[in-house]
Amino acid sequence: MKEVLQQVKDELEKSYDHPQSSDLDRCIVQLEQALEQNGDKGTMIEDCIRALTQARNAMGALENAGDVSSAAAFGQAYNALDQAIESYSN
Repeated sequence: MKEVLQQVKDELEKSYDHPQSSDLDRCIVQLEQALEQNGDKGTMIEDCIRALTQARNAMGALENAGDVSSAAAFGQAYNALDQAIESYSN
């Protein structure tokens, strides 16, 4: 699970820098599948999925305007993924 979370985090970073060249939908599906297979820490993974969905929805605003709210959505997703990865490291 930790590897999946790290891959998604890397893709999130890439999508923040290059919104047109990433696929957050695929990342969301990856997390949903991982959640089904590894039900432990389900609430945390659901929170990551929710935060990633918000980042995906803010991608258009980030690409066009680069406003604070779109950057905040990416920041929240990054933090959620970072905390989830940390929880699997312990």
